Amino acid sequence: MAKNIFLVPVTLPEFKRSVYNKIDLSRLPIEEDTLSNVESPDGTRVWGVKNSQLNKKFYDKMTSGDHLLFYSDDKYRYYGTVGSKFSSNSVSREYWGDITADLLYTVERFTEIELSREKLNEACGYKLAYQPQSIRRISSSASWELRKEHGKVEDFINSVRRA
Repeated sequence: MAKNIFLVPVTLPEFKRSVYNKIDLSRLPIEEDTLSNVESPDGTRVWGVKNSQLNKKFYDKMTSGDHLLFYSDDKYRYYGTVGSKFSSNSVSREYWGDITADLLYTVERFTEIELSREKLNEACGYKLAYQPQSIRRISSSASWELRKEHGKVEDFINSVRRA
């Protein structure tokens, strides 16, 4: 089954504190069984969303291995895949200040990319001006369009990086 592709708008200062730079979850007051599926809690990348009805809808659809395209300042700047999911308000308090996001996931296969929103929108059959305002899952038809043209999502990312 094809993995989902999520578009994730981010605020760069917070993103850099917990994704670009790995964090140590083991030093935070998080129950041990909450972190049981996290591969390396003492050095991992973590991002999350606020617990709203819409965000929860997308968060609940996330599974390990799903693709993540992180969006900031009019570009997709980072790529990764979903690792483990867990809930905690300790990460947002420690790393993001006033941003309260407790639906969390680890980010694996993290890499910097430079992908214009127009290029992704074109590949997915979206209007060129579209930009995500909150976490979104690329529609099945858009995902199919991208895969039809490029094969795997990773191949699309690599082709953009070479261009």
